[in-house]
Amino acid sequence: MRIAVSCAALLLAGCSVLSPEALTFDPARPVPKASLPGPELAALTDRVAELQLERNGIRDRIAGEPDIWQRQRLYEQLHGVGMKLSPLERRLATLAHAR
Repeated sequence: MRIAVSCAALLLAGCSVLSPEALTFDPARPVPKASLPGPELAALTDRVAELQLERNGIRDRIAGEPDIWQRQRLYEQLHGVGMKLSPLERRLATLAHAR
């Protein structure tokens, strides 16, 4: 009885990780790959590079700052840049993976 209950629990747990897209996938109609026109892709890449440079500059300033309160303000700036940068990097990675 314990084995049957354990197997049922494992079966249900395995089903819960499937996405709705996996259940409706049709290999005859593949999902189109994400793409972006050249100028927009270049602008996205430039913006990501700009934010990465800004992030690295803030990290350098943090490393050289002896005052803990000033470092805290710099960490807040770093967090703000990271919040802008993360979605752009994810989008760029998705587009790069689709190529």
